[in-house]
Amino acid sequence: MSAHPRSEARFRPDLEGLRGVAILLVLACHVAIPGARAGFIGVDVFFVLSGFLITGLLVDEHERTGRIQLGAFYARRARRILPAAAVVLVTTLLAATIVMSPLDLARIAGDGLAAGLSVANIHFALSATDYFAPTDLSPMLHYWSLSVEEQFYLFWPALLIVAMRLGSPRRAAAILAGSVMVASLVLCIALTSEATAWAYFSLPTRAWQLAAGGILALAGLGLTRLPWPITAATGWAGVGIIVAAVVVIEPMTPYPGVAATAPAAGTLALIAGGSAPGSPGRLLLSGAPIRWLGRISYSLYLWHWPVLIFGTTALAQADMGVWPGVDPLLIRLGLVGVAVVLAALSWRLVEQPFHAGRLSYGGRRWGLVVGSAALLSVTITSSALSYVAAHDLVNATDSQAIVDDIDSRDDLDWPSSAPPPDGTDPPADLPWSSAPLVPSPSGREDPPPAPTPTPAPRPKARLEGRIPRGLTPSLATARDDEDRLLRDGCGLGLAGTEPPDCVYGDRHGASTVALVGDSHALNWFPAFERLAGRRHWRLVPFTKFSCVFVDMRIWSDHLKREYTECEVWRERVVAKLRRLKPDLVVITSNKWFPPMVDRDGEPKRQGAALARLIERIPGTVAILVDTPRSNHDVPACLARHPAAIEACTTPRKAALGWRHRIREVEARRRSGSPLIDLSKAICPTDPCPPIIGKRLVYRDHHHLTATFARSLARDLDTALAKILSP
Repeated sequence: MSAHPRSEARFRPDLEGLRGVAILLVLACHVAIPGARAGFIGVDVFFVLSGFLITGLLVDEHERTGRIQLGAFYARRARRILPAAAVVLVTTLLAATIVMSPLDLARIAGDGLAAGLSVANIHFALSATDYFAPTDLSPMLHYWSLSVEEQFYLFWPALLIVAMRLGSPRRAAAILAGSVMVASLVLCIALTSEATAWAYFSLPTRAWQLAAGGILALAGLGLTRLPWPITAATGWAGVGIIVAAVVVIEPMTPYPGVAATAPAAGTLALIAGGSAPGSPGRLLLSGAPIRWLGRISYSLYLWHWPVLIFGTTALAQADMGVWPGVDPLLIRLGLVGVAVVLAALSWRLVEQPFHAGRLSYGGRRWGLVVGSAALLSVTITSSALSYVAAHDLVNATDSQAIVDDIDSRDDLDWPSSAPPPDGTDPPADLPWSSAPLVPSPSGREDPPPAPTPTPAPRPKARLEGRIPRGLTPSLATARDDEDRLLRDGCGLGLAGTEPPDCVYGDRHGASTVALVGDSHALNWFPAFERLAGRRHWRLVPFTKFSCVFVDMRIWSDHLKREYTECEVWRERVVAKLRRLKPDLVVITSNKWFPPMVDRDGEPKRQGAALARLIERIPGTVAILVDTPRSNHDVPACLARHPAAIEACTTPRKAALGWRHRIREVEARRRSGSPLIDLSKAICPTDPCPPIIGKRLVYRDHHHLTATFARSLARDLDTALAKILSP
């Protein structure tokens, strides 16, 4: 969000007030005020307004002087935008070392550098496509819109210069703006359903809003000749459109796409309405309070998001996120109040000196100095933060690989189909043994019975004290501790619909086991793969990110639309299972997901939807209860509290949640499928531990580490034996 070019154009108080409305919409959305979930359209208002102002300034300059001085334009933009942006970035980076987890500092340093280089939108578009991106929101996330505007400022003047040399300046500029608007809008609509992150964050898909404002600026002389009743009515129509957009647009509305045309059209109408008698520009937007908000809107936009992120994070760390008797909304409003104070100070002490004070003079060279100093300060601070992050992680946990004695004996003492190290035969009197799930056609005899070894004691849960030496995986690698399905291309992402043909374990085994579900099913793959090797199964996985295996239409928070790819994938999985006819199918999925229809959020309805799919699958189908969840991003929490593991535990009631087993039990009742619940193996104590033995349980707040999941193979073996033994 660029600063308001107040002194460079014919000043319009109503536009300053419109900026105040835009920042109020953004604040209402980020504070989560009821009824204002679509307040993010305030950014659209800013884009249209910026296109109007900047294009007007450039065209006016060309008409006055016969040219556009690019150097002077960039110098003015640098003085207006970069000082305040750099001050907030540097302050945010320094504050992150105090508030955020050491595990997140390297990521935040990268976010800060991207914001300083004006490529935050590209940076976040890339990370937004990663389903397993870190769960903590970046305190620099809001810089994406500033990057869009800065990129627009870089290219737009040069395009105007080229266009104006080809014909009548205003006409040529209008043709350029119209062409950009149409092409960009078409691209925006197309990508909203296919690549939502790029549609939302990128300049090519947002340029139409800036260009639309430019077209209005080019038509400015014609608008002034319209009778005031028409312009006033136009302004009120704009108010109605913006209000309707806030009410109608919902989180499930594909955005930006076609929906973004509403706030853009409303803004254009409000600008065109001007300050005519009876217009909203005069009656609503020219008052002192709303204009004051508009005046500090740039600084307020920069400050409000890190204040909200750091404030809520600090309160959560102090167990004060919800005070008894205090509405969390009031806490967030209080944090916004802090941001308003910081913004007012920033406007007075940083913006104004470079805007209208003595620091605003100096020409192009001074603009270059200001821009270079801002970029250098952010670069140095980001680099220092990266160093601090690495240093803090080393202090947080000892990376020396020391294997726990209990864990090291686990593989030897757990009965296996493979000969133990001493060369003796494996036991044959196991509940399920190593026999296939169906009678073997070979006719070979079972091996003679052998004594069953005494099982090793289970690793103890770590509930307090320091992180143990030799934690596996280490905190630094925890978020990358995933199973091999992703590396092998056998776990589908958001876009895929065709289940890949992947087989693990014994490819020629007499028994076939299928694992089906979303990323929570993928969680269990290391345990199933370990079992498949021991029991000589053919293991066939069918997993897809965020695709809950229920017969329902669901919403994708990542794609910002209905997850149609999931629905197609489910049908194809059922078809493959019917052809494959596995001996056992195990289904598990995340119990928390957004359905397209509100009533489908009821767990028993979801159980019925799961049963409908199970009834179409041949053979034995088992339902694996969804894993408990942590209240914390566990690696980040432990990095923040290396000497106090207890700070990262989760009460069992919260970990299981009120939905625990409801969906699965209902599906069992309707389909007759057996139920497997290994929640006690993941949460053996109350509260649930973040570490068991020397294994880290979670790699975020709801996905198990592959290392820990692999250790659950013995528990899974026991549970499956009860289901499949005669």
